[in-house]
Amino acid sequence: MKKFKRFSVVLMITALFSTSFTSCIDNEVSPLVEAIYSAQAGLMAAQTAVQNAEADLLTAQAAAEQAQADLLAAQAAQVDAITAGIIADDAYDAAVREQALRVLAAQTDLDVAQAQNDLAIAQANFDIEMAALMAEIQAAGVELAATYATQYGIAMTNANSTLSQKLTAEANLATAQLMQTGGVSWTYFLAQLEAAVFTNQANVTALEAAIASMEAYMQDPATPEAQFTMWEDRVTEIEALLAAKDAEKEAKMNEITALADLQDSRDEIVTRYEDALADLEDAQDDKQGFLDDIADAQADIQMWQDLIDSYPADLAAAQAAYDAAQIAQDAAQADYNAALTAYNNADAALTAANDDLSDLNDALALLDASYQDAIADLANEQALYDAGIAGANATLLAAQAALTAGEAAVVAAQADYDAKLAVFVADPTGFVWEAGVNGALGLHADATTVTASYYVVNTTNDGVDALTLTPGTGTDQTGAYGTYAAFLADAQAGALAPLDFYDVGTDDVAGGTNADRLDAAVVALTAAQDAIQPLQDAVDAAQLTVDTFGDALAAALVVFNEQKDLYDNQVALVAAAEAAQVAAQATFDAADIALSAAASALSAANTAEATADINLNTLDTPADIQVWIDDSNADIADWQATIDVIQPVIDAYQAVVDGLQAEYDAYIASEGYVTGNDADIEAQLIAAWNEWYALDAEYTALLNEQDLAQNMWDVYDGWNTNSLSDLAATLSGLQDDLATAMDDLAAAQAALAEGQVDQAADQAYIAYLQALVDTLDARYANQMALAAEYYALMQAALAS
Repeated sequence: MKKFKRFSVVLMITALFSTSFTSCIDNEVSPLVEAIYSAQAGLMAAQTAVQNAEADLLTAQAAAEQAQADLLAAQAAQVDAITAGIIADDAYDAAVREQALRVLAAQTDLDVAQAQNDLAIAQANFDIEMAALMAEIQAAGVELAATYATQYGIAMTNANSTLSQKLTAEANLATAQLMQTGGVSWTYFLAQLEAAVFTNQANVTALEAAIASMEAYMQDPATPEAQFTMWEDRVTEIEALLAAKDAEKEAKMNEITALADLQDSRDEIVTRYEDALADLEDAQDDKQGFLDDIADAQADIQMWQDLIDSYPADLAAAQAAYDAAQIAQDAAQADYNAALTAYNNADAALTAANDDLSDLNDALALLDASYQDAIADLANEQALYDAGIAGANATLLAAQAALTAGEAAVVAAQADYDAKLAVFVADPTGFVWEAGVNGALGLHADATTVTASYYVVNTTNDGVDALTLTPGTGTDQTGAYGTYAAFLADAQAGALAPLDFYDVGTDDVAGGTNADRLDAAVVALTAAQDAIQPLQDAVDAAQLTVDTFGDALAAALVVFNEQKDLYDNQVALVAAAEAAQVAAQATFDAADIALSAAASALSAANTAEATADINLNTLDTPADIQVWIDDSNADIADWQATIDVIQPVIDAYQAVVDGLQAEYDAYIASEGYVTGNDADIEAQLIAAWNEWYALDAEYTALLNEQDLAQNMWDVYDGWNTNSLSDLAATLSGLQDDLATAMDDLAAAQAALAEGQVDQAADQAYIAYLQALVDTLDARYANQMALAAEYYALMQAALAS
């Protein structure tokens, strides 16, 4: 927003009243009058500029109104101008900015109101002063100046009015520029409308895609829903086929039953005889089976009894076998352990012998160079030892001396601490002074301030003198002697006059309070004690250096002796190493053979022990065997009881067979069973049964197909699959949602277009206000120029 400088009418009036009114007006045309006429022409030009500015204002207003009309007419076109993006603006930041805009708008209104109030006050003051001026001009009789003064006052009033309008227009412009819609800025508001359009457009697009996808999906026969519906329809279809096939089977079975009934009526005698004979044979077979079971059980009982009788001997034999196997296993394990130990020892000895021989050969291959290196290294280490041992000892002695000095410092610091501690304990608040450069300690008026104190020669001049707080009445000898000691020597020698004096107090040094001196002693003692450990570490390090200084020389001597032994005895050493290697190899081979044999023996002993253990632990006890015998005797008793029950049945079946035997023989002889009168019925039965079996096979095939279809239906149903009719209902719902979404999109687009039109109208209004401010600014400048012209004319008139 523009900042305005308030026009100070008071200053203008002050300048105006400072002008002298003593001049007279000349009626003749003079240069001054020419100036007045020229100024009048300038006033006319200024007035014309104001009129032109007003015309420009009217033109700008008309242009703003036309722009608003054009924007309103373009509302329909704005509906299609939908932005595809969303203006990113965080809601919280937008709210903060909106609040700041509100504050700015309120402050603008407040500033304008204050400026307008100041302007009104200035206008009132101007009117008062102007009236006074007019009175004075009229009293002076300067009519032309009075005319110009009147015109000047009118021009200033108009300028102030224009300034007020300008302030109001600028406030309106600032407020319009801070325009808010629904509590937010146009940028944020339109962003929300664009986001709503984008969201609804995306929803419509998604629904259209979903509908197209659903329609294509429903037309695909391979989808779960299509398969679900197909198998569901097939199950229903097969259900009807099964019902029809079941009816055919039932009809065919009725036909078979009728034929069987007819055949049964003819074969009743044969049937009764054969049934009775079959019952007799079944009962006899059952009896024989029980008799066989009894015989088997009795044989088992005898076998188990034999086991009970031999159990003590069998148990003793199994135990003895297990004990012997255990002893053999222990012996085999001991033999194996011994063989393994011998093998490991032989292996280690062989490895060592091989390593020794290899190492010896390697050492001998490099012996010339290594022996010479050992000789040179021994000589070098001896030289280093001879050259450095004295220095190492000197370093040790120096470190020991430093440690001794440090320990003495601790003793001294401890003594100082003890002394100052005793002083502090005796007088915790005391203060201590120390002698200055003259070597004497003077008297002081208080505990902490240095005062002059004097050594005064006594009146008898016998060398017994004292310090006083006042000088003697004799000569001040302080400047005559360079030191107090020289003065004291003469005083005690009687070389000075009685009552001569020397100042020994003002150069004393403050030692501090007893507490401060004790603190310093503590710090010094602690520092001395802390310094001991580094000194001790230095002594230890130096001692370690001295103690280990000959290690390298000793090591070089060991290497030299080893190389010398190799060089002097290399043939014998190789022979001995080879002999040791051969002996170790022979020992290892024998140990390997012995270990293999011991391992085989141990494996056999382990197997024998395991077998004996199984035999011992699985041996059946007499109690267990007796249970088996008792169970078998119980079974024999049950089977015998069953035989006793079956026998009367056998006797009854035998009586029935015997009774039917003669009738059966006679029927067979007279009727010709099966090959005679029953042949036609048998053929019909066979044909009917074949047809029924065919129907049953067809029924079974349908049933299997239905099971398969049902299984497939269950599989898809297990996926919670919908049918095509369910998908059709879903599709209808999506289409309804699409219609609603399209309505929502149209509403959002209309709202966006309306918001854009409103924003454009506000922008046009802002342009109009800006034009108004510019026009008022120009008008105000012109009016001020016109007022200045009138003021100049008035001054010229007054001057004449």
